[in-house]
Parts: sequence; structure tokens; C-alpha cells
Amino acid sequence: MVAGKPKSASNFLAGATSGCITTLLLQPLDVVKTRMQMSTAFSRTVGIESRLMLPPNSGMWKTMVAVARQDGARGLWRGGIPTIMRNMMGVGLYFVTLNNLTTLLKSSDGTLSNSSTLLAGASARSISSMILLPLTVVKTRFEAFELAHKYTGVLHALIVIGRNEGIKGLFAGLLPTIIRDAPYAALYLFFYIKAKEWIQPLFFDGSPSGKGIAAMTINFSCGLLGGGLATLFTQPQDVVKTRMQLSRHKPMYNDKYGSAWQTMKRMFNEEGLYGFFRGSSPRFVKRCLGSAITWTIYEETVLFYDKLLRNRASRKTDEQAVNT
Repeated sequence: MVAGKPKSASNFLAGATSGCITTLLLQPLDVVKTRMQMSTAFSRTVGIESRLMLPPNSGMWKTMVAVARQDGARGLWRGGIPTIMRNMMGVGLYFVTLNNLTTLLKSSDGTLSNSSTLLAGASARSISSMILLPLTVVKTRFEAFELAHKYTGVLHALIVIGRNEGIKGLFAGLLPTIIRDAPYAALYLFFYIKAKEWIQPLFFDGSPSGKGIAAMTINFSCGLLGGGLATLFTQPQDVVKTRMQLSRHKPMYNDKYGSAWQTMKRMFNEEGLYGFFRGSSPRFVKRCLGSAITWTIYEETVLFYDKLLRNRASRKTDEQAVNT
């Protein structure tokens, strides 16, 4: 985390900036992951006729090439608009909540215990994930281009899903999302902070914030390590979440993947353990790079935004003083 206590506005703006840039760079990996998690058995069960000409259990690169051939290069950024909207608001909200929680949970000597670190990470991510889950549902539908044609835009998708599927449709996959995101965020924050505690003393005396390329390299490396370790523990939940969010496109299929438990049982019966690890390769790459990029950009921009907002507030105060 950065030194000092930047304002909530600074945290939100830095988080939104990092979320937007990360999405623009890595959205193709999210599209490929969603496609890989749409197995033949799943698509047949929920009435989705796949347009991708791919053999079963195709890998990341074959799926990426197939998407590009079928839908053009833009197909790799399908779902980009709701993803950017979700990530800008979600990452911004996450960092605001995280900084407030870490400040609240710090002990009298200013340190954060391991349990408090895990609690802060899990709580901040859970809150942002729950609030923005409808956009996640829309994002997932858009990434599955067999379903995307049903919607003319993000707002239209939200209205149609809400009208046809109700609250359950807008918040489909809530339980596996929380079960995925809370442990991921908790473990990521823990590994990230611990890695920085181990690595920083090798290069700096004190905080490396504002010390250029070396600091960015440390932040990126720690983010990469934290993202990789946390991703390994949360892959099955991600597949369950995707299946639940795609299965509700028609009411007749609601009972097929109606709950997290139903989804897990059906996946295991139809696909075995392998089904829970579909799309793991693009998700691993995306999570590792995404976490590293997000936190590196956040660490580098939050101080900039804080200084910018403080200067703006100072100028406003000076102008008011002159006018009076």
C-alpha cells in the first residue's frame, strides 16, 4: 500500500485508471476463458448452439485463433464496454474500501496483522463484487457471442435480463463469485504485502514509492507473484460462476444450473474434475498480469491524483480567501 492516507477520491481515481488500462490490455484473455468454460456438454444442456468450430477441450491459443477467425479481431474484445464499466467502478470502489478498512484495522502501532490483512482484502473485494455483479453478468453474456446478439447495449441488456429473469438473473452466480473473489482478494493482498516486505529491504531503505523504475519493477513483480498464487486456489469457483451466469438466458434452463450446488454436481457428473479447471490457462495469465498491472498503476498514480486534488483544493481555498 502507499504511504500516508490519500483521500478516497484519489484512491477511486487511481483504481479506476488502473482498472480501465488493465481491461483494455487483457480483455482477450477473459473472452477466451469464457469460451473455454462453455464446454460442449454445458452448451447442449442450456440450449446454446456454439458457433466456434473447435474440437472438445481445445487450449488457450486454439480458442483465441478460433474466436478471431469467427468474429474478427474485435471479437477478442467482445464484452469490453461492460467490463470497462465494471472494472473502473469496481476497482475504484475496491481501493477506497480497502484503504478505509486497513486504516480501521491497524493496531495502535500502525501495523496490520495477517488476519486483518486477509479480512480487509476479502471484505473490500466482496463489497465491490456484490454491488457490480449485474455488470459482470452482462459482461459474461456479451463474451458469449451466441447470446450477445440478444442485446443492443449494456443498458438494454440490464433491462432485458431484469425483466425476463428478475433479480436472480441480474445477480446470477453471486455465491460462487463471493466464494471466488473473497479468498482471491484476501490471499492476493496477503501475498502482495508479504512479498513487498521481503523484497523492498533488498533495494530501499523505507518505502520505494516515487522512486522510479525500480519501485515499479518491485510493485509489478510482487503483483505477479501474488496474483499467481491466489489464482491457483480459486479456479473452480470461477467456472461455476460462469456456468450459472450463462445458463439463465432462457427460463426453461434455469433448473439445470439453478444453484451453485446443482452446478457443481452437474459439472462433475458430465465432465469430471477437469470441468472445474476449464479456462485455467487464460485465467491464470490474465489474473497474474492483471493484478500486477492494476497494482503497479495504482501505486504510481494514487500519489499523483492525491497531489492534484490537494493543489486544486488549495487553489480553491486561496480564491475564496481573496474574494472575502
